[in-house]
Amino acid sequence: MEQQVKILAVDDRYENLLDLNNILSSSDYDIISLQSGEEVLTYLHEGPIESIALIIMEVQMPGLDGFEIVELIKQWEASQNIPIIFLTSLSASLNQSLKRYPVGSIDYLCKPVHPQLLKMKVETFVHLHLSHQNNKLQSDLLHKRTLDLEETNRKLAEAEEKLKQQNYLLEQWVEERTSELVDAHEKLMKSQEHFKKMFIASPCLMAICRLSDYTYMEVNESWKAYTGYGDEIIGTAANFIFMELEDWDRSVEVMRNCKVKYETKSKEIRTVLLSTEIIDIENEPCLLQVGIDITENLRYETEMARLAQLNLVGEMAAGIAHEIRNPMTTIRGFLQLFLENNHPMKKDYIPIMLEELDRANDIITEYLTLAKNKSSHQHPEHLNRIIEALLPLIQAEATMSGKHVIFQSSHCPQIHVDDKEMRQLILNMCMNGLEAMEAGGNLHIKTYMAFNKVVLVIADEGKGITTENLENLGRPFFTTKDGGTGLGLAICYSIAARHRASIEVDSSPQGTTFAVHFPLPCSDQSGAAQF
Repeated sequence: MEQQVKILAVDDRYENLLDLNNILSSSDYDIISLQSGEEVLTYLHEGPIESIALIIMEVQMPGLDGFEIVELIKQWEASQNIPIIFLTSLSASLNQSLKRYPVGSIDYLCKPVHPQLLKMKVETFVHLHLSHQNNKLQSDLLHKRTLDLEETNRKLAEAEEKLKQQNYLLEQWVEERTSELVDAHEKLMKSQEHFKKMFIASPCLMAICRLSDYTYMEVNESWKAYTGYGDEIIGTAANFIFMELEDWDRSVEVMRNCKVKYETKSKEIRTVLLSTEIIDIENEPCLLQVGIDITENLRYETEMARLAQLNLVGEMAAGIAHEIRNPMTTIRGFLQLFLENNHPMKKDYIPIMLEELDRANDIITEYLTLAKNKSSHQHPEHLNRIIEALLPLIQAEATMSGKHVIFQSSHCPQIHVDDKEMRQLILNMCMNGLEAMEAGGNLHIKTYMAFNKVVLVIADEGKGITTENLENLGRPFFTTKDGGTGLGLAICYSIAARHRASIEVDSSPQGTTFAVHFPLPCSDQSGAAQF
């Protein structure tokens, strides 16, 4: 086969679709897996269907069954010729129902399906589809060549007619050309006058030199004011004025916005952005120089860069304090609860607090190596186990501020995670959620499976985030908190990226929900060879 064709596999059971994909796996086929009749109709109406060679469909499905879907497909002219293979165990009733369809447009196989038989039938239908496509292509090419031939004949007729008018048009052209030359001369004189006025009054430094020896022919008032030189340089090369041209090949006369340092008459070194153009003046090639003095701009930029560096140091220092405050706060909450309740500290909580102290140390190390590529040590782990280990810390923080934590877990397979990074992501998001709520609010933590991904949801009942702030969410140093640094969520987004996870945010005046979607390992998505 010279081209890849599409085969629609339709079954409400996901494992059956995986089996079909395994049986028909080939570089020549593009298997489109759909799980309902409604998805089939939507796909046919929204996408191009010329490359669809076959539909393999389960008869018995919730909603529209196989017969109802076929009736709708056959009513639409664009899809009525697509062949269909039913997969079912109802062979007797199915055979009777197929009599109402044209021969060759509907076929069926009874379950369990023999893989080799299914492959043979699919290859037959695909071969017929490609033959039909090839015939259609040949027909289209023949039609196009016919149209091209008709168009060539038409153009020949037009050319013959135009040829008859050539002599007449040539005579008219000579007369018009003469008139145009006169007008062009007048326009040139006006243009030169406008250029002279613009040259003299321009705020840019402008000069004209002969291209042959680079002697100055003219300089404008701005050039004189900035350099301090006057008409005494006219007729001289004056190479001492512009110097230290950066990144410039001196064999190339034309340049654009090249940074140039020059020395004024008072020995001050200044900088301009120099652009040049070759122009003709009285049939002599000349070089037009246009400079924009940026000396003061560079001074401002240098000062701003220095201030920005100082500001960045302060922000980074504040960011480190912000990230360490979370584990310190939770540990303090544990100790305060034990102190207020006069209960001895359970030994089970001591390792947790020690781990939080270690995490604070890891955060400092991470910031010290922030400029380097961060490596992630990921291994298979259950997300629910990580959350359950952190839950006492989160609940302790919530209790201190009169808030509640609700955890709903579903059975989820293992995913590849870095345990320490995942603890940091969960704690950062939970602490942000608790800070966003008033006393009495509930923080919801939930895990579930959706579309072959493990989803972690953290939702608060705060006032929500404005649309303007949502656009900047996750940007380093962006924060709406009075004492915040804007590094917490930025680190969460960085951790998610290293885990190939995506973060979705939904916010309203009733609260904000963060949903983190983690992909499953490839081995969890494989299926059996046949069914």
